Amino acid sequence: MMISTRSRYGLRALIDLILHYDGKPILLKDIAEREGLSLRYLENIFTKLRIAGILKSSKGRKGGFYPALPSRDIRLLDIVETLEKETALTSCIDEPSACKRSSKCISREGWLRVNRNFRRSLADVSLADLIKNSEDESALSTGEGV
Repeated sequence: MMISTRSRYGLRALIDLILHYDGKPILLKDIAEREGLSLRYLENIFTKLRIAGILKSSKGRKGGFYPALPSRDIRLLDIVETLEKETALTSCIDEPSACKRSSKCISREGWLRVNRNFRRSLADVSLADLIKNSEDESALSTGEGV
């Protein structure tokens, strides 16, 4: 499976939103400008993230988006599952009937293991982890925290 631009841009935009959130909703156009992303594309992504319960939004002059959950509770797996059409590495993982050989396929077990590990890895990483790692690396490179 290849992670699409939808998930990659969604992750970038979510991190931007978390970093700039100060209790007030963030305008999507501001995120789009800071990240160099298409506003229209982000509207589609953020609508899906809102429907999934990862984000909330408010309308009006002071409207925008804000996190529905703490950053430690937003996992890469949540983002990928929300934004990707397919999250399985092969079609027979989620739908064994997609392959007439799946019931006797020796290699399918390998794909199942890799897929489980892939999903577990995505579930192990939160937005808070990414932000903290970035801050730690930044502090090391500037000599702060040494």
